[in-house]
Amino acid sequence: MYIYLTCLRRNSIALMLVSEKSSITLHKTLTTSFACSTIALLDSDTFIVGTINHQHPVRTVSVQGQEGDIRHNLLPNQIYNKHKSSCTYVPCTKTVVFSDRGQDTVYMCDITSGEGRVIKTDKIHKPLRACAGPAGTVFVCSRATHSIVQLSHQGDVLMTNDVGMILPFAISLSRDGTRMAVSNSVGGQFMIKLFMVSS
Repeated sequence: MYIYLTCLRRNSIALMLVSEKSSITLHKTLTTSFACSTIALLDSDTFIVGTINHQHPVRTVSVQGQEGDIRHNLLPNQIYNKHKSSCTYVPCTKTVVFSDRGQDTVYMCDITSGEGRVIKTDKIHKPLRACAGPAGTVFVCSRATHSIVQLSHQGDVLMTNDVGMILPFAISLSRDGTRMAVSNSVGGQFMIKLFMVSS
């Protein structure tokens, strides 16, 4: 099994190999022409990455190191600094989910058609990291409301959950979709919590 890490200071992506005994070794390093903030697997050979200080906020990088852009008519034409935006990918709906922290906005963009939806709701303030949920849904960290918001594929709010921590920052779902890990980014109060996900 592989895991993938972005290295902000070195403009690179590290491909790490996890053995059956859970030891982790560096398999390969990809050097990029831009700093990467977030990473998600598009397919077996390509990543979707969020960029920092680049004219395209979302790009693709192949395991061979080739860089490209996604098809879209929706995402902002704007340069984002560190921790000001985030993206992830929902494979079953072929949707890039992009969070604009400063505008309290989440974009959901179908990379096949290039079309999508813009989500602004009073349930989401200062959104940042997101992850794919069950059945094409998306979980988004709403930092200013200290909660996780679940969105449908159409962008409707399905539910909000207070996660009992200040400023949730990152979120991830287990492979079987039954557990969700959430972490925050508060000096002196850093924590990671694990939640069960009901179907």
